[in-house]
Amino acid sequence: MVDAGCTACVMEVSSQSLKLNRVYGSDFNIGVFTNFSEDHISPKEHPDMEDYFNSKVELFKMCKYGYINVDDINTIRVPKLVPNCMIQTYGIDNENNLLAKDITITNSYVDFKVKLNGKK
Repeated sequence: MVDAGCTACVMEVSSQSLKLNRVYGSDFNIGVFTNFSEDHISPKEHPDMEDYFNSKVELFKMCKYGYINVDDINTIRVPKLVPNCMIQTYGIDNENNLLAKDITITNSYVDFKVKLNGKK
């Protein structure tokens, strides 16, 4: 990628890859915590929700900046666990730094207005 002139990359990093240190040593600029559900609880992935949560938090230990979905109550613990990562918040239901409002969902697109730090 570097040889091709790529200066940035967006990639999904699974909680399992974080748990198994598959991205250990990577230097991420921004991390995003989108969702937290029981879908990944199994003998092959995470034995319980706490293990799953701790695995997801590992990403923010490798990031300068992080965005967490404050509509998920589990994310409120993240900022205290990663003091070296500048955490911002986003969501649609709870007050946060980046708020999506007037959301329209169709078969072709999703449209919404953004309120950033209280400003449209």
